[in-house]
Amino acid sequence: MRVCIYGAGATGGHFAVRLALAGHDVSVIARGPHLDAIRKNGLTLRSGDDVLNAKVAASDNAKGLGAQDVVIVATKATALPSIAPQVAPVIGRDTFVIFPQNGMPWWYPVGLSENLPKPPKLPLFELADIFLAAMRMEQVIGGSIYSANEVEVPGIVHNKSPEHNRLDIGAIAGNESDAVRDLRQAFEQAGILSPETDDIRTVIWRKLLTNMSGSALGLATQSPSSAVQTDDGLKEIHRRITREGLAIAEAHGYPLKEQPATARKALLPRNHKPSLLQDYEQGRPMEIAEIVLAPVAFARAANVATPTLDAIAAIVTKMARDRRLVPETLRAPLLSLKPEAG
Repeated sequence: MRVCIYGAGATGGHFAVRLALAGHDVSVIARGPHLDAIRKNGLTLRSGDDVLNAKVAASDNAKGLGAQDVVIVATKATALPSIAPQVAPVIGRDTFVIFPQNGMPWWYPVGLSENLPKPPKLPLFELADIFLAAMRMEQVIGGSIYSANEVEVPGIVHNKSPEHNRLDIGAIAGNESDAVRDLRQAFEQAGILSPETDDIRTVIWRKLLTNMSGSALGLATQSPSSAVQTDDGLKEIHRRITREGLAIAEAHGYPLKEQPATARKALLPRNHKPSLLQDYEQGRPMEIAEIVLAPVAFARAANVATPTLDAIAAIVTKMARDRRLVPETLRAPLLSLKPEAG
């Protein structure tokens, strides 16, 4: 299988190594010192006691790589506007394109059942026009990643969750096919869990619950993900945001059951900093709009009160704006709390 990883950073680099060592023809799009190191020494993955190295084709441009069987767009959501016009050269008529970004995805309204509530208008949804100029809706595969990775130095990725690396995927058009099942099998054979999914948007809402609660709190308190399970005060705030998130999802046609604490804890790498916090500390563009403000907008559209989420949204948006890691115009909505009488 010909696979192009568009954005071979932390998670993309991890997947590139595993897929290459599983026998697939892997190419990566990277940049800067990371690209130079990959060209010289290949990609190295440290995971537990394993040190794995794979030689992969590497470029800073999709031109010349040719149409692929699968393209995994592994960039952060903040990078999608810049890469959307560039991805066409690796996409053929039968190419599947997987988008596993955190937060609310650009493709959410595309092919959404007319029986479901209409989502709010978000700037990120405008990317659909650009991406769908290069691919058909049937080629778009939504994804959700559970895997903790960091680029230690150029060319070397450290996987901090060796016991649990998972990629849930599903066609956004809802047409489950043998080809999608074959993709899951390919990931499984490469050592990446990829369970069956009934509806990829249900998967997205489930992951969004984790991000809007645990990741946002990790950023606000500058703590690892595990803090929401070990600090009594954060536990309660985490529960409140989760319940508000469940109400938002249900209002938009995706009723979810709150997972037991043990299940939630299993998906949180104990001492891993959430990606929002990593980006904040390293001065990189932050996915505040997709992870925190998008669910707030969905809550407003459905008239769902989210006072705890609103408060955290205001805090983390200001943190990001103060460091100029989000556009200055990005603002958290006013709190939905009603003023006290009298």
